Amino acid sequence: MNDSWAIIINEFGKVSIDSQTLINSGLNNSDLFDISGGCICCSAKIYFREDLEKIVASSKYNRIIIEPSGLGGIEMVSEIVEANPLLRLLPTICLVDILMTQNQKLQRLPIYLTQIRKASIIAFTKCDLTKDENELNGLIGQFKKNFPDKLCLAIRSDCDFSLLFKDLETLPTSKDGKFQSVFFTSQDLNDTNFREEVFTSGPEKVFDLQKMASFFSANPSIVRSKGYFRTIVGWHFYNYTLTGFHSEPWETKAFSQFVIISMGNEAIESQFFFNETEGQP
Repeated sequence: MNDSWAIIINEFGKVSIDSQTLINSGLNNSDLFDISGGCICCSAKIYFREDLEKIVASSKYNRIIIEPSGLGGIEMVSEIVEANPLLRLLPTICLVDILMTQNQKLQRLPIYLTQIRKASIIAFTKCDLTKDENELNGLIGQFKKNFPDKLCLAIRSDCDFSLLFKDLETLPTSKDGKFQSVFFTSQDLNDTNFREEVFTSGPEKVFDLQKMASFFSANPSIVRSKGYFRTIVGWHFYNYTLTGFHSEPWETKAFSQFVIISMGNEAIESQFFFNETEGQP
């Protein structure tokens, strides 16, 4: 699709790891509008409105992708978008980790169920991590029993990104040059009783990947974590969800920084993550 895209990323925390990752992957910084430190449907609402106005006024884009935080309410965000006469809101898309559709803990989180029910289209991620087609089809089938009215798409790592919008393209096109907006939502956070902590340290501190992974798996209160840090084998970017700990080599950074989101009020002790022979605090 030969379109010009603007991307609005909203993270509840004060540090936006996602936007830094997108820029490092080659995204033009001028096309990215980063809103952090609150949800765009409530505490950061004014910044969301301002960014929408800037995008429209620039006449540079004809599509906008909006990724709210995991706490973002679809109705409240939609109301802000639809208040602008030059914006047209297309059906919302909710990204669902296919490996977590049977997770009992996640199924009890109100924000998880609410966002699925409110979304128009479900796009399953991490499909490449299933054992085979039978397992993938079985998981999708079980999901559809609980949400039979949802249009579901399986997204693989080698898929063309534009295929995600094929069903949206069947809708009547907007007239008078109006913009089109598409939502991506996630189910990373619960809407109550959570704690966010940001850890930052200089490049002299050396982190232990295995120790990090073991610590997360042994602490069920941790629901989400991501960031980048220096290890004994070089710099790494990591992403922790309820499906597990995943990391990959990363470019050299000026400092290590990561975010941990957990349920409850107990603080996380960062010294558990350092290599035993280097970088001790």
